Order: sequence, then structure tokens, then C-alpha cells
Amino acid sequence: MARVVAYQNLYGPLTPVRMDLLMARLGMDVVAPHMKRGHKADLKDHLVTWDRRTRHQKTPEELLATIRGIQEGFDRGDSR
Repeated sequence: MARVVAYQNLYGPLTPVRMDLLMARLGMDVVAPHMKRGHKADLKDHLVTWDRRTRHQKTPEELLATIRGIQEGFDRGDSR
């Protein structure tokens, strides 16, 4: 399994052409009803980026904000 993941990281998915786009659309459609009013699901948020050179590298501040958001979700869950 590790070899398959490594191959996909280098050369892209082992699926038929644009199957990843179809799965991203499915993910977007599943998430859309659960989003806050006024927000829209975005296809690029669900599409896997296979080329490491085109991946967005998060800054330390962005990583910290992500972790704080996750922690806030856990904290809200404890108060129920």
C-alpha cells in the first residue's frame, strides 16, 4: 500500500482520467447541506493536489490558526 501512495504522490492518481474530479464533486455535494447559510462549497477544496510543487505551503500562523480552530471545536463539544 505504501508503494501505491508513493507512486500516486509522484505521478498522480491510478484512476481513470478525471475520476478525482468526480470524487471531489461528490465530496462537495455531500458537504454543501451542512455548511453555514451564505457559504458555498468550493470544488478546489475537495480536489486532491498530486503535484507537490503546486501545493500551498501554509505559514506557521496559518497552521496555528487551524489547530486553534480544531481545539475550539473540541472545547465546544465538551460543554454540551
